[in-house]
Amino acid sequence: MPKGLYFFVCLQDWDDSTPRPFEEDLNVRLIKLHVGGGKPWLTSKLTGFSGLMCGGYITSSSLCICVDRIGQVFTKNIEGGEIEQDIAGGGGEGPMRGGVRRLKQINGWLYASGGGRSLCKRLGRNDWEEIGVLPPEGKGEVGFDDFDGFSEADIYAAGGQGDVWHYDGSAWRQLPFPSKMWIESVCCGADGHVYIGAQNGHVFRGRGNRWEHIHEGDLSLPFKDMVWFGDRIYATNDYGLWEIKDGIVGCSSEPADITICSGNLSVGDGVMLLAGHYGAALHDGNSWVQLFSIAKLENQANLASGASE
Repeated sequence: MPKGLYFFVCLQDWDDSTPRPFEEDLNVRLIKLHVGGGKPWLTSKLTGFSGLMCGGYITSSSLCICVDRIGQVFTKNIEGGEIEQDIAGGGGEGPMRGGVRRLKQINGWLYASGGGRSLCKRLGRNDWEEIGVLPPEGKGEVGFDDFDGFSEADIYAAGGQGDVWHYDGSAWRQLPFPSKMWIESVCCGADGHVYIGAQNGHVFRGRGNRWEHIHEGDLSLPFKDMVWFGDRIYATNDYGLWEIKDGIVGCSSEPADITICSGNLSVGDGVMLLAGHYGAALHDGNSWVQLFSIAKLENQANLASGASE
C-alpha cells in the first residue's frame, strides 16, 4: 500500500429531532485520503451496508477491504471497487457464525471475528477460512467481539461476559478469566502481555492462565479500540484518548486538537491513525499531527458556498 494512504468509513448524518434511521438506510462513504498524492480525496458511495468496518493487508493487491455486520464485503482496488460475495456462515456454521464484530491484521493477513466464537482469515477474493476447528458455539453471552495475536499461532479472542479463548496454531482452549464483565477490546502488547478492555473502562492484563485487574473503570463507555504503539497501549472511545504504560492507565495529555479526533485507532507501516466524529490525527512515532478537522472542513465548504452565490 502506498505511503500516506488512509481510508475512513463515514456515515450520513441525520436530524436529531427525528427518530434515528436504520443504519442500512443511511448513505455510507468510504473515503480515501492520500497525503502527498496528486488527488488527495476520493469517495466511494455505498448503500445497504450496516456497521461497515475497513481494513487492509499487505499480502493483497486490494487497497482496502470493507466488511459490514452481516458479512457483506466491498473491496477498493487501484482501479475502482467491487462488491464481493458475503462471508459464508450463519446458523451456527462457519467461518462466520454470527455478526461480524472486528477486522484486524495479523502477520499481514486480514482476519475477522464475530458472534458464536468465530474467527476467520481472508485468503483472497471471495475466500475466507475459519481458524482451526472453531470452539463450541456456546450459550449465553459469548465472544468473539475482538481479538489480537502475537503471531498466527498465538491468537487471543474474547467477548461477551468474560469469555476468553486462545488459539495455539492447532486448537482453541478456553482460558480462566477472573471476571464476568462485558469484554469489548483485546490487544497483544509488545511487552508480552495481553490487555483486555471491559465495561466502563476496566482493564485486565495477563496471558494464558494468569490475569490481573490493573484498572478500575469509571467511564460511561468501554474502550472500543486498544493498540500497542511505541512503548505503550493507546485506548480510545468516542469521549477521549487514554494511555497504558507499565500497567498504569491514564488520560492522554495530548492537546485538544488531537484528542478531539478520538473514536477508533489503527496501527500500520510505522504510524498510528486516530479518527472519530470530529476529525483524524496521525502519530509518526515522534509527534502528532492533525490530518483534518470536520469543523474546519465544514467552515471551508460554507465559505466556498457563500463565495459562489
